[in-house]
Amino acid sequence: MDRLDLDLAQLRERLNTATTDDLAGMGDELRALRATLDRVIDGERAAPDAEHMRALLSDAIGCVSEGFVLFDEDGRLVLCNERYRAAYPLLSDHLRPGVRFADLLRLAVERGAAGDDVDDPSGWIAERLSRHIHNERPSDHRLGDGRWYRISEHATRHGGVVKILTDITELKRHEEALAQSEARYRQLVEMAPYGIIVWDGERVRFVNRSAALIIGSADPVTMTRIPMVEATEFDGIQRLFDWLPQPSPHAEEPGPVEARVIAPDGTLREVEVGIHPFVVEGRAAWFLVLNDITHRKQAERAIHQAQKMQAIGQLAGGIAHEFNNMLTAIGGFALMARRAPNDRPRVEQCLTEIVKATDRAAGLTAQLLSFGRPGRDEAVKPVRVSAVIDDLRRFLGPTLGERHPLGVEVRDDAAVVVIDPSLLHQSLVNLVINARDAMPEGGPISVSVERVSFEAAFLHRHAELVPGPYVAIAIRDGGTGIDATVLDRVFEPFFTTKEPGAGTGLGLSLVYSTVTRAGGAVDVTTEPGQGTTFTLYLPAERSAAPADYDLGLDLDTEEDEPEGLSMAATVLLVEDEDQVRDFIRLTLEDMGMRVVCAADGTEALRAYAEHGGAFDLLVTDLVMSRMGGAEVARALRRENPDLPTVLISGYPPEKENLGDLLADTRRTVFLRKPINPDELADKVHSLVV
Repeated sequence: MDRLDLDLAQLRERLNTATTDDLAGMGDELRALRATLDRVIDGERAAPDAEHMRALLSDAIGCVSEGFVLFDEDGRLVLCNERYRAAYPLLSDHLRPGVRFADLLRLAVERGAAGDDVDDPSGWIAERLSRHIHNERPSDHRLGDGRWYRISEHATRHGGVVKILTDITELKRHEEALAQSEARYRQLVEMAPYGIIVWDGERVRFVNRSAALIIGSADPVTMTRIPMVEATEFDGIQRLFDWLPQPSPHAEEPGPVEARVIAPDGTLREVEVGIHPFVVEGRAAWFLVLNDITHRKQAERAIHQAQKMQAIGQLAGGIAHEFNNMLTAIGGFALMARRAPNDRPRVEQCLTEIVKATDRAAGLTAQLLSFGRPGRDEAVKPVRVSAVIDDLRRFLGPTLGERHPLGVEVRDDAAVVVIDPSLLHQSLVNLVINARDAMPEGGPISVSVERVSFEAAFLHRHAELVPGPYVAIAIRDGGTGIDATVLDRVFEPFFTTKEPGAGTGLGLSLVYSTVTRAGGAVDVTTEPGQGTTFTLYLPAERSAAPADYDLGLDLDTEEDEPEGLSMAATVLLVEDEDQVRDFIRLTLEDMGMRVVCAADGTEALRAYAEHGGAFDLLVTDLVMSRMGGAEVARALRRENPDLPTVLISGYPPEKENLGDLLADTRRTVFLRKPINPDELADKVHSLVV
C-alpha cells in the first residue's frame, strides 16, 4: 500500500500542472495504475474470504466427535479442536497454533505424563516422535482424561501430519467385560470336578485340568493314542476317540458310556463319558464330559464283595438246611431198610423215598447251577402247560392236605411254552408252597392258565417283553399279603420274611430266574390281609409240538421196572470220585459191559495204551485234579477219531470249552450229574449200537 500511495501522490501533482497534450500522453500510466488498483482491490476483497473459510473450517473441525490436530511439515501445530485438547488435559493450555510437537512432548514429561516408571524420558520422547513421523498403523491408548482412544496418524501431501482420536472407551469396557466373563467361565471350566474335552472328529480342541488328570495327559496328540477298554457300547480295546461317531450338525446325542481308560503311565481309570453335540469355530464337534468313577466303582465292588460273602453265608445255611432234610430222608430210609432187609414191601417203600429225596437234591443242585445263567440250556423244550398243572396237582395233593384245597382252572388246554419242564414244575411248586405258608390257618389256593395279549401300559411296565401272545399262569391265595416295604425285594436271592429255618430265600429268586430266562416276566399283586397273586407270563409257542411231559415223579411202586439194556462192549471209565466211579461201573456192568477204570486223565491215557486202544466207549468226568476229561477225550480222539464218548459233569456244558467235542453229535453226548442209571444206559446205547 505504501508504493501505491506514493504513485497516487505523484499522479495527483502531475495532473494539477499538466497541459492538454500532457494528459493525452499519460494514458499508459493511467492504465497501469488501474491494473494496480484492481489487484489491490481484489487482494483486499480476498482477504476477508480467506478468514471466513478459516473460520468455517475451524468451526467444522470443532463439531466432530473425534479429536483432530494438524501439524505442518516443521512439526508445528496448525489447528486442533477442543475434543483433542480435552484428551490431553495436562497440555491443553499449550495446544495453540505454532507450538512444536517436540516441545509438547518435553512439556508432557515435565508434567508427569510419562509416568514415574520411565527411567529414560528421552527414550519415551524419541519413541513418540518416531511414531508421529512414520505414521504407524492405528493404536489404542488410554490418555490423560482417563478415556481410551484409537489414534490414527496420516501424512499430508506437503509433509504435515493429521492425527485423529476416536473415543473407544465403551468398546474397551465391553471387551474387558467379555474378557472377564470368558476368564470367569474358563476358570469355572478349569476348576470343574468333571473332565471336559472338545473333539472335532480329527483333533482335540480343548482339554480342561480335570480331563488331563483323568486321562493322564493334556497333550492332544498323546490323548488320541490312549487305549480305552470295556466300554458298554463296544467290545475289546480301542483308542480313546475311535469309538465316537463322526460329529455332524444333526447328530443325535449318544447315551453315556462307561469305560476303562489306560493312562500313559499305566494307571487304569474307570470313567463315565457323557457325549453332547457341540460347535467350535463353526465346525461340528463332540463335547465330552468325563466323570471319574474309579473310587465309586471300587467302593461298589467292595460292597458287592461284602454282599457276596454275606450271600455265600446265607446260601451255605440255606443249602445246609435243605440238604440236611434230604440227607435225613435218605439216611433214615436206608437205615430202616437195612433193619428189615427181608421185608420186601418195607424195603421197596424205603427205596422209593430215597429215590424221591435224591431227585429233590438233584433238582436243587440243577437250579443252583442254572440260577442267573443267561440263555437256554439243553433241557429247554416245548411243554404243554396243562400237563405240568395236572402233575402239579397230583404231586402237591398230599403236601397241601384238606386245609389248603388246590383249585385249577385251565382256560386254554393247548397252551404251549418253551421252557425246562423241571424248572417250570419247581417254580410252580415254590409259589404254591409260599401260598400255603401265607395261610397258616388254611384256605384255598387257585391256579389258572390262559392265553393273553398285552396292552401298551403293561408292555411299558415290563419293557423286557416282546409283543406277542403269552401264556399267563396265576397262583392266588387269600393269605396275609406282602408288606409294601418289602415288595420290591421279594425276588432278591436269600431274602425271606419267614422264620429262621423255615425258608432259604431262594424260592422266588429261582422263579424269577426261570421265567426271565424263558423270555417272560413275573407280576405280583398283593394287598395286606387280602392275599397275593403271582402271575407268570411266558411266550406262547405256536410252531413246535409239545414234548411228552415226564418228571419221573410217578410214585406207583407196583409197576415192574423196565429191564436194562444189555450189550457187549469194553468201556474206559474215568472218574476221580470213588463212589461215583463204582456206581457208574456197576451200571455199565449190569448192561453186560467190560469196564476198565481210571481215577484221573493220566491213568486213563496209560490204561488206553496198555490195552492197545481196544475200547468201544469212553465215559469220563470233565472236572478232575490231573488232566480233565475234555483233554482226555481230545487226546484219545487223535488216536481213534471214531471213539464214542460220554462226557459227565455236575456243571452245565458251557462251563467247559466243549464246542469241538459236542459238535460231533453222533459220537459225543453230555450227561449232567447226578446220574440216572436209565438215562446213562440210553446214552450209551445210542452211541454204541
